[in-house]
Amino acid sequence: MYLALGAMPAHARPDTHLAAGPWCFAGREEQFPGWEHDFRLAPEPLADADAATMAARAAQTLCVRIIPQVAESLDSHWTVLPLIYWQFLLAPWAIEVASHIVEHAMRCQAMRDVWGNESLTVSLMPAGISFDFKDEHDFSLRGSLGLGYNHWLFSRLLEASWPHKWQKEYIAFDGNKAQSTEPSAKIFPCIKGLVQKMLLSLPCPRLKGMTIFRALKYSRALLHSCRPADHSLRLEEAFDYPDAIAQVNLPDTLPVFMAALPQSIKNLCHKPVKAARKPFLRIASIMAYEDAPYRQILAKWRAAGNRLAFVQHGGNYGQVKNACATAFVEYSQDAFFTWGWKTHGHARGNFIPLPYPQLAAIENRWQGGGPALFIGTEMAAYGYRLDSRPTPLQFVAYRQAKADFLANLGGDLCAQTLYRPYFSLPGTLADAPWLLKRFPGLKLCQGNLLPHMLASRLLVLDHHGTTMLEAFAANAPLVLYWNRSHWPLTKEADELLDLLWECGIWHDSPAKAAQKTREIWDDPASWWHSSQIQSARAVFCRRQALLPNGDMDATWRKTLEEM
Repeated sequence: MYLALGAMPAHARPDTHLAAGPWCFAGREEQFPGWEHDFRLAPEPLADADAATMAARAAQTLCVRIIPQVAESLDSHWTVLPLIYWQFLLAPWAIEVASHIVEHAMRCQAMRDVWGNESLTVSLMPAGISFDFKDEHDFSLRGSLGLGYNHWLFSRLLEASWPHKWQKEYIAFDGNKAQSTEPSAKIFPCIKGLVQKMLLSLPCPRLKGMTIFRALKYSRALLHSCRPADHSLRLEEAFDYPDAIAQVNLPDTLPVFMAALPQSIKNLCHKPVKAARKPFLRIASIMAYEDAPYRQILAKWRAAGNRLAFVQHGGNYGQVKNACATAFVEYSQDAFFTWGWKTHGHARGNFIPLPYPQLAAIENRWQGGGPALFIGTEMAAYGYRLDSRPTPLQFVAYRQAKADFLANLGGDLCAQTLYRPYFSLPGTLADAPWLLKRFPGLKLCQGNLLPHMLASRLLVLDHHGTTMLEAFAANAPLVLYWNRSHWPLTKEADELLDLLWECGIWHDSPAKAAQKTREIWDDPASWWHSSQIQSARAVFCRRQALLPNGDMDATWRKTLEEM
């Protein structure tokens, strides 16, 4: 038997080949129709919620412990700068790499457990490949979702504990093309870059859904020194879980981190930072995850003794059971401004609810009149995150549930429904082409999603996320369904889901969701505006999609002035 860690060979057959995971077929599903049923795939080690929690903690621990080693590799005089500088500079990238390593190590152990006594030939990538990631975005595409990098990582982790009955077969890899491009020399992109740099320099940069004028007003409210209390978490104390990392069989991981290090971080120069006389607070843009020079500015800000706050910029915050990267990078700062929630499971942080402009701008703006809208989400074939979301094999079931929903909906209503697939990304399962092949009468939703949502007859979501929060804010008729065990939530979020189930908004199967959709199809607005639904919506919005009660800007300014 042959075990494929990367792309499944074109000549592969179910009786001669094993697959490490769904990624072996990503991008080549048409060559292997029915692969999800015919081929033997390795078991999912993180399908259990407790195992996933342990893995997230192990990744956080690995990240805490590896950052000083990476810092020393970057600069032999790294101790001249305080540890917080290196932690903030490296954490957004390092926690992603740590999550890969832990998740892949657990998959390797699962494969050894189930196939370790079989005589297998295993395809491996050679150790000496130079990926030379250009920046964090390039790493996300060619690393997190890249066939070559993931195959290489599996190879290194399996080599460290190799079953004696397995035989190694090294294969060549030539798909190492960077995804990012050099900055354009044209004047307009340069001006745009300068404007963005200026906006990021504000104490409150322009965030998603926020006008420049509003960003300036909020920035003015931050022009004062902070109160004495510092709510920032020390990563080495808050995220070191010896028991969790002891359960994962890890080799020396520093070579993996250095191989994954993007050029954008390597190119930075590190100089001593002068301590601030008084601490000030500034809000960090989510661009801190992908823009290394901007992140270094914030790292220097923290190294000088100042403080940072992050603002929720989408869904899942305050809901998912495990928030691996967000807890490590964002919640650990002095404050985190939420869209209504005050606690996130066991995650620690200074959580401050505030109405958010992105939601306030669409409050009660649903108008209807258009077709129904069915919206999907990313179906990653790789387990590259350790937040609570479906595993790769569970995403296979998630995709099948789409077909089940549409089949139960019926051809007459399918013809009056638009489907919105997720953005096209490498390393993901086929989305729209897979559905259209089975439901040729289905039409796709294209262009800006928000106008379609506000004009939709009815919105159907098979996952929780940003669009769900926007729909509740806009007061758009909404039918939800997903497999609850595949999307583990916190106790508080589960209680809200129970409320949505009781009034018929959320359903535990695609068939029931389709039945509800058919039931209310003729007049979804009347159903949605019933007292029971509107009462549940009010509770949900108050806790997860907070809307202004009065002057939103005054609320923000008062909160920021009191920080």
